Amino acid sequence: MPDVIELILHDHREVEDLFAKFDSTHEASIATQICDELDRHAAAEEAVAYPAFAQDVDGAQALVEEGAQEHAEARQLIGRIRQTKDADHLDELVSELQQAIAHHVEEEESELLPKAKSSLSSARLEELGQAFDEAKP
Repeated sequence: MPDVIELILHDHREVEDLFAKFDSTHEASIATQICDELDRHAAAEEAVAYPAFAQDVDGAQALVEEGAQEHAEARQLIGRIRQTKDADHLDELVSELQQAIAHHVEEEESELLPKAKSSLSSARLEELGQAFDEAKP
């Protein structure tokens, strides 16, 4: 089983690929896939990774709180994406979501995940990986 950091990074790459696919196709079904993946990822992070990081990683509390806030902002955009029927509006919303997610991913990968990797044992990271995978709805 991959560790939680590997799983988070995998999800990030998967969503980036979906954004690239949307950019080239502008298909509403791809936007829906993006929303579904982000919902699943955020739910698992908030249920498993964030609580463990906040408790066991020095200096992670503020980063976890910021990450959760960014998830909440993304969820608002996701709700708007799911409601829109207008193709131009969909493009604008997906672009806005893409920018927000790129910012979130950059911060998580440059700050939070390196702290977690250096603070937690391989066994603990693998244990969290199992729980992260199981927490995805």
